[in-house]
Amino acid sequence: MLEIGRSSSSSSASVDQGSPAGSKPVCETCGSTNVSDAICIEHLPCGYMASIATFEFNNFVCPRCGRKLVKENVDYRKIILRICHDCGHIERVKEATLSKGAEGSVHADRAQQKNLSSWMGYVEDVLAKLGLRYVRDYRVRGLSGAVHRWDFAVWLPDGKQPDLLIKLRLTNLSKPFLKPLDNIFDILSIAIKKADSDIKHLILIMNYEGTDNLLKTCEELDIKLVSANHKELFAETLKHLVRTIRGLDRTGSSK
Repeated sequence: MLEIGRSSSSSSASVDQGSPAGSKPVCETCGSTNVSDAICIEHLPCGYMASIATFEFNNFVCPRCGRKLVKENVDYRKIILRICHDCGHIERVKEATLSKGAEGSVHADRAQQKNLSSWMGYVEDVLAKLGLRYVRDYRVRGLSGAVHRWDFAVWLPDGKQPDLLIKLRLTNLSKPFLKPLDNIFDILSIAIKKADSDIKHLILIMNYEGTDNLLKTCEELDIKLVSANHKELFAETLKHLVRTIRGLDRTGSSK
């Protein structure tokens, strides 16, 4: 999970007023225009900041202090962070104001739930057709002592520990706050929980726009990323990963 540090005690956010309307946003440190803005949540009691998607993934409980986020401008507020992809500088641009429609979109809507149910059924069908042993809504206590929940855990041989995990992270791309940076936050958070679960292989099903950065990040974290818009890719990815794991098992047993 990406933590950007503790905020100051001042309630006023610095506003980017130096650029005329219509001009491209720039990094205040190096002047580069290769920047991205992301709407994030700041938890006021402890100062923790992360993307909205990160808090949503954690059921709106602060990952730092464990308190529940309930009321805006009392427990939390939304801010905009600008990230420079050239020098790595992160600056706070301004506080974010969302319409009521955007505010309500923080929680999963009915269409999203329907899509999630469809995907859960599809994954179960694929696992059953391949004859794989699995558990749905698998919970495991990690090395840190934290309990992590995974949508599916799959066993290949009859071992105590699952060989791979499956996580569905479905969001609505039409929502205004969901950007590639939110996906990166999400992937990093999931990777940390995977490592703490001490299970190497993970298939992550996620809504995302086809970017090389996301795929590269997942490869480095040993995560197989599948687009939620292409169900057929899940079956292919699962079959390939199963062959790989079984191949590794045979290689290890022959030594």
